[in-house]
Amino acid sequence: MGKANCPFCNSKNTFNIAYGYLGEKKDKKNYIDQHDIGKNISYRKGFNKYDFDGERLISHLPNRYCKNCNNSFQSRKVMYTIDISIINFIICINNNYYRYIFDFSDKDNPKYILKINWITIKEETLTIKERNKILVSFKKYKPNLWNGHYGLSYEYYKYYWILKCTYYNGIDYVKSGNDKVPDNWKYFVKPFKEIFDENIFDLES
Repeated sequence: MGKANCPFCNSKNTFNIAYGYLGEKKDKKNYIDQHDIGKNISYRKGFNKYDFDGERLISHLPNRYCKNCNNSFQSRKVMYTIDISIINFIICINNNYYRYIFDFSDKDNPKYILKINWITIKEETLTIKERNKILVSFKKYKPNLWNGHYGLSYEYYKYYWILKCTYYNGIDYVKSGNDKVPDNWKYFVKPFKEIFDENIFDLES
């Protein structure tokens, strides 16, 4: 089986990371020890055996390391909601550009940034409960399975929106639309409306 390409630099010079529980594999040529790349035992403190809703998950710890660019990443093709690291939610309406950036990379300190017309308006911390509401919506309404784009063209008359979701392994997906939204949009955006008490997310096809 060939080596996984690095999602950051596309190099094939990648190696499996051997954590403590994989110590017996350290001697194999395609493994690199966690300590050799600066990941000591304390690095595992972020590991949670169960998701926020009790569903058992595979750890999102990086399982591969790239010697070319020194980045670690997770090579699993199937990711879970708990693996979401960064969300970019952009809506352009009434000639105004709204960009919500949600940073879940530190699970204990989720935060968001709001930019309007490219100027930072707010930069605040979310509660764990608010973060979980957003993740529940991603899990329930599955935007990763939406079509790539909604609308007949890339020109818009009322609005356009972009949803970009990045996982801990550096892989992401992008969904977008012009004057059209997915069928379950109003249910998906409900937690965003509740958290920010704004109607900016009320888009109708």
